[in-house]
Amino acid sequence: MTMLRTILIDDEPRGLNSLQKLLELNCPDVVMLATCTNVDDAIEKIQQLHPDLIFLDIAMPVKNGFDLLKGLRDVLFEVIFVTAHNQFMVEAFHFSAVDYLLKPVDDELLIDAVKRAKKRINEKSGSKNIETFLHNMKQKQTPQN
Repeated sequence: MTMLRTILIDDEPRGLNSLQKLLELNCPDVVMLATCTNVDDAIEKIQQLHPDLIFLDIAMPVKNGFDLLKGLRDVLFEVIFVTAHNQFMVEAFHFSAVDYLLKPVDDELLIDAVKRAKKRINEKSGSKNIETFLHNMKQKQTPQN
């Protein structure tokens, strides 16, 4: 079983705890790397830990979830938005979100979102392996001087 290295980002500690418990109970292939309560801390943890997946609240004080994604040079992970606000859904999908879950999070919707994230991650990994293979084959076919 491929484990999903995950960071949770929410300014409300109760929201973090609730989501963490739901993940522990329902998604055994999710490994928690860190929890963050603000955007600056989250950016630091993402750059340091290189997660596969983040769960991201949108409405946070000072900087919001979209600011986090705009503040990163490369977004090399999948994003599941978890928020109490449904008005940001369209913008969330502009960031290629895997899903957009409303609080309180439903167990089944969470499980489905994690499955979709895992599928995307596996597809990206497969594409990268094919690209590497083709590059290596091309190198072998190129005459050496």
